Amino acid sequence: MIPRPVSIAFIVPVLASSAILTSSGAASAVPRPFTANLSGANEVPRGNARLTGRANVTIDVVTRQVCSRVTTNVRGAVAMHIHRGVRGVNGPIVVPLNIRSINGARACVRTTAVLARAISANPARFYVNIHTPAAPGGAVRGQLARA
Repeated sequence: MIPRPVSIAFIVPVLASSAILTSSGAASAVPRPFTANLSGANEVPRGNARLTGRANVTIDVVTRQVCSRVTTNVRGAVAMHIHRGVRGVNGPIVVPLNIRSINGARACVRTTAVLARAISANPARFYVNIHTPAAPGGAVRGQLARA
């Protein structure tokens, strides 16, 4: 029996949905951009509304890399995370972010493939917040949204 050739019309959409093939044949990452508008007023319980900022986050579901760059007027940050939780509901930490990305360079961390896909598929179910000694539960918070 002679094997039937696989149609290129089938292969291309499959590759495009998960990774891009480079000329060398290796899969390359396709980061997805997200933003979060940070405010103390978004924290639960409500915080200082004068504290604000913006988090720019990229998530690569192939490499499982989560990168962040944050601008904010929060001072003295001791931690920053992505949490699972809808607007107005506190939830568990799912991705610890590097505080060096606050008012500085972009910083990246790795997560699980399952979590990278979950955040990318439904960003509104996750939020970014920054913690300080004065606000250990969170000084500012913002829900993730597609950029």
